[in-house]
Amino acid sequence: MGTISRRYNPVTALAYYAVDTASNDTYLAQIDGIGGYDAGLFVLLNPVTDNTGACTLNINGLGAQSLKTLSGADPVNSYIDASGIASLAYDGSNFIIMTPDANP
Repeated sequence: MGTISRRYNPVTALAYYAVDTASNDTYLAQIDGIGGYDAGLFVLLNPVTDNTGACTLNINGLGAQSLKTLSGADPVNSYIDASGIASLAYDGSNFIIMTPDANP
């Protein structure tokens, strides 16, 4: 019988939580422990306002990154709802809004 090799990689955070500190369509957040945008970064964003169309997220002043729907489109008005939490996953180029909506 062969042996099974296991690698253990401790996870420091599955998702980061942030409260937006800006206005609609230009979301800003400060999150301890993020020094760059890496593919797979998962953020739960509590937005202050609904979006009114194409929008961006800038974490820790690292530069604004576009937010896109699951289909890769710019979100329509109020796709990001200020009364909820937006689940975002960075794909290496954009933040993908993981919470589908009735108006994708």
